[in-house]
Order: sequence, then structure tokens, then C-alpha cells
Amino acid sequence: MKFINYCLLTTFILVTVVQIGCLSGGAMGTADKLVEAKDYRGAIEVYQSVVDTKPGTPDARKAQLAIGKLKIEKMNQPAQGVKAYESIIAEAPESDEAAEAYYRLGMHHYREKDFEAAQTQFDMIVNQFPHLELSHSAHLMLAKSYEEGQKYEQAVEAFDSFANRNPQSERAAQALINKARIQRELIKDDDEAKRTLQFAVKKYGSIDAAKSHIEKAKEELTELNASIPKPENPEDTQIGRALKRQQERRERDRPQGVEKSPIVKSKVAVEDSGFGISADEVMRKFGGEAPIAGDEQGSYHDAELMIAGFFYGDENYRDAGALYFDAIARAEAEKAKIDPYNYLRLSICYRKLGMHQRAAKVLKKAASKNSKVIDAVISTGQNQYTNEEYEKALESFNSIVGLNRNKDAELYWLIGKTYQKLGDYEKERDSFEQAVAINPEDTDALQSLAEVLNFRLKDRKTAGIFQDLVEQKKDSFIAMKTLGDVCAKHGGHNKAQIKYKAAARIAKRLLEKSESPAETKILTHQYGYGTILAALSIFKQGREADAQTLIDTLAGEYPEHPLLPYAKGEIALLKGDENVAIDAFKEAMEKDPRSDIPVIALGDYYVSKGYNDDAITLWENYLEKDKYNAKVLRRLKPLKANGE
Repeated sequence: MKFINYCLLTTFILVTVVQIGCLSGGAMGTADKLVEAKDYRGAIEVYQSVVDTKPGTPDARKAQLAIGKLKIEKMNQPAQGVKAYESIIAEAPESDEAAEAYYRLGMHHYREKDFEAAQTQFDMIVNQFPHLELSHSAHLMLAKSYEEGQKYEQAVEAFDSFANRNPQSERAAQALINKARIQRELIKDDDEAKRTLQFAVKKYGSIDAAKSHIEKAKEELTELNASIPKPENPEDTQIGRALKRQQERRERDRPQGVEKSPIVKSKVAVEDSGFGISADEVMRKFGGEAPIAGDEQGSYHDAELMIAGFFYGDENYRDAGALYFDAIARAEAEKAKIDPYNYLRLSICYRKLGMHQRAAKVLKKAASKNSKVIDAVISTGQNQYTNEEYEKALESFNSIVGLNRNKDAELYWLIGKTYQKLGDYEKERDSFEQAVAINPEDTDALQSLAEVLNFRLKDRKTAGIFQDLVEQKKDSFIAMKTLGDVCAKHGGHNKAQIKYKAAARIAKRLLEKSESPAETKILTHQYGYGTILAALSIFKQGREADAQTLIDTLAGEYPEHPLLPYAKGEIALLKGDENVAIDAFKEAMEKDPRSDIPVIALGDYYVSKGYNDDAITLWENYLEKDKYNAKVLRRLKPLKANGE
């Protein structure tokens, strides 16, 4: 009874406090005072009352922010604090409070040294909330998260894109100094560090606010025995020269009374571009208070595109992007034709400012309207490749993957060739595999895959299989099965099913002609394995009944086939029946102790669940029977190395 009375009293006091708080500045003020008094539980109850009484409002979301902060910073309940922040994002993903929640989540993960999770949160703010001042802080934290997570190349890119977002400012100079520091101290690339420092001096040497940073850059250039460039004269830039020509033309024409009529700007509603500056501001910066004159420039959006080109040439991607965005919107509203390269340049401007999601969205939208956009990007990437700008080429090629399925095989092949130049042979192989998975008849991709396997990865056995395919030697089980494996690995289950069925047919045809018991056994195994792999690919396409019918047909032909339990296990795993799968794999191992197929399947399952010791024991026991099995050894070696 005393406990009940105490609860009633506490509730009465709480309600009274909230009511008094509402009269003297609101419940939020009351909760803030409770926080100052270190009554965190009481504060949370008041904040929660705001959430409950004003659902869906900014006040409720601000209260949730306060709850999240208390849970993480004061009450050592990080999971509940994270949940409070995530609920804001789920409820109002485009609100300012969601941006704050992303930032606080990023800072929490950063402090916990979960840098990858922090990067995800900060990147969301940069891409989704570029109009907020908070996005600039998030951008810097994104760069720091990359650096702390030892992703130095991404850190360099993030500091560079931050500088591009803040042209002609002290913050840009500081970001470039940080970029050079990482290049010099962590990446150990003095040449790139020199170029960054020289660019900083040239670009920002005449800005008084950046003086201390520029002096630091000059000191480091002296240490590197590098030349120190003169600060850039604004009139020597493309935009400066263009502005000077326009002013000279106005002065020349005015005495003759030939002042040209201003270009009429149509009334078009243009959404916020995310560049942090409007097209009107950029145009005023170029032309002063005088309107742009209507000579050879044509329409207003033509003038914007021309001026955007000047800013783009000077690497002022912020101002260029704002103009490209506005010009494209106006051209689309007027149903006017526009060069597809303008979409590409807009996407590059977004990427240069760190807004990769917006860059991808631009290209996707543009490609749906004009197929020449993709051709323009490919052409740009090929030029970058020819000029040995391999990182830029990768950026161009990757930006349009998935926009046109008919182009993807070519793109992955180009990506693979670029990785070859960069010396990343695993990614080279993966890219060529992607190309083959999309188009298994692409001889260029097959040849390139054979070459990287043979010459750079030293997998000559597999290389020989792909070389046979290049030479049209396709009438073998192993060739078709290998093609099926590549397709399945990269999600091409329909093509994988076709290749696996072809492999099974080849084995079946030879089986019908075989007179040798040993050969018959091998071919029977191959026929069953190819059929089962085809069934699994069909199952992964969502056609469970068709997959089961294929396996049932195999069971009718060969009721004692040793791989039938293996098929049952794989189907069970796809359905989530893990215990059934384990028993089925073990049954298959008992039926054929020398087969590595169920052994690898069971071991891979153990690893996926974190049961590494069970996998090691399983595979070590199998190697006692087949100690040179390459597939098992390839899995076992890194597993044991990680456990040591």
C-alpha cells in the first residue's frame, strides 16, 4: 500500500512539475532544468511526455534528441540512445532533427571507434542535408572518420571535396593542408602532397584569412624541395578572363549606343540544388548588377551553361554545379535540347563536393531521358584512361553501372582493364567476372579473365578453362559448370541455370555412351551435380516448385545418387531450416566420404555462423583423406591464420 501511495505521489509531482513548466516556459525548459540538477530519470520522463502529447511535431523530435543524448552521455545506455535517434530518422527522415540525429549517431560511433558506421551517418548528412550548416561539420567528420579508419584515399577525397564546397575560404585551405598531410605522412606519396600544397598556395595565397595555412604549405614545400608558385591572379582564370571580356564589350558598345538587350529569364520553379549557392547569385557574381546581354549566347539557360563552363574549367565545382543544375532544369521545362555532357558535368560537380548519391541520381535520371548520356560518360572515362588518370576513369565508369544493362558488360570490362593498370588484380578479376556473368559469350571479357588468372593470379587451371571458352571449346562439363559458377557468384541466376543445365546435358550425353564403370561413376556424379546446381539457381529466382521438380526428376532417375542429401541441405538452408540442412550435409558425407561438395557446404555454413572451430575441425579431418584438395585448403588457410 505504501508503494502504491508513493507511485501516486511521484506521478502527482511529475504532472505538477510538467504543468508548472508549461506555464513558465514549457515542458522542455522544465526537463532542461532537471538535467542541470542531474535528475536524468525525471528529465527523461518529462521529455517523454512531450513525445507522447505532441507526436509527429518538431517539439517531439527535439525531445527524442534530448532523450538520446542523456541515454548515451549521462546514463550509459547507448543502445536506448541509438534507438531514440533512429526513431527520429524513421519518423521524419527529411527533417532538421533527423539531420541532427544522423550527426549524433555518427559522433557516437566515432567515439566508439566504429569508424565505418560513423562514415555512413556523416555521409548521409552530406548527401541529404547539404543546405544545413551542420553538413559542413559532418563533412569534416567524414574525412576524419576515413582517416581514423585507415581509409586514407577516401580521407583525401573527403578533404578535397570539402574544399570544393567552400571555395575562396580559409576552411578550404585548411582542408587542403590536411589532404597534403595524409598524402605525405600516411600514404607516403610526396609527389601528390607537393601538387596539393602547390595548388593550395596558388588558389588561396591571396586570401588574407588563409594566410597561416598558406605559410604552413610554403614551409612544407620548402622541406620537399619543391617550387612555391605565385598566388593566382583572379583575372588569369577562365572566369576572370571571361568577365573581363564582358566588361570590355560593355564599355566598347556603350558609347556607340549598341547596348544589347538583356536575355529574358523564363519563370521556372527550380528546386534547391544542394550546392549552397543559387544560380542567381552565381550569375550576379559573374555579371555584377548588370543583366547578361543577349548576343550569341541565345537563351538564358545557354548563357548559364556557357558561364558554368568557365567555373568548371577553374575547378570551382560549387558555382559551376549551381549553374548546370539551373540550366538543365530550365531547358527541361522549355523542352529544349541540351548536350548530354552537361548532365555528366553536373554529376561530376556533385561528386567533387562529396555528394555521390546526388551524382548517381542525376545520371540515372538523365540516362532514362537520353541514352547518349551514358555514351558521353564512357567516352570521358576512356579519355581519362588514355591520359593515365585511372582513378578518375574508375569514377566515371562506376558512376553509370546499372543504368543500362546492355552497357554493363562493356563497363565492367573497362573497369577491369583500369584495375589492371592500378595493379589491383583481385578487383581486376572480379570486374571481368562481372562482365562474363552479364554476357557469358563476351570473348573480350573471357580472354581478359583468362589472362589475369594465368599471368597475374597464377591460377593456370581455371585460366585454361576460360581460354578454352574463348576458343569455342564449350563441349565439356567443367567449362559450362565454371561459367555457371561465375554467373551465380554475381547474382545472374537465370544465366547460371542455363549453363548448369548445359553442363548436366553434356554429362548425360557422355553417360549414355559410356562403357567404363569408373567413367560412368564420374559422369553420373557430374550429371547429378549439374542438375542440382541448376535447381538451386531456379530456387533463387523464386521458383521453388520448379526447383523441387528438377530434383525429384533426378531422384527418380538415380534414387541412390550421393548428392541428393546435399541438394536437400542446400534447399533447407535457403528456407532457413538450419538443423535440417546440417543433418542433410552429414548424410551426404556418409554416402560419399571422398566428395568435397557437402564438406565445403557444411564448413561454409559453420563459418557464416561464426563457428570457426567447427569448420576448422571438419576441414582438417577431411584433408586426412584428401590432403591436397585445393578448394578446402583455400578456405582453411585464412581461417586458421585469423585464429592464431
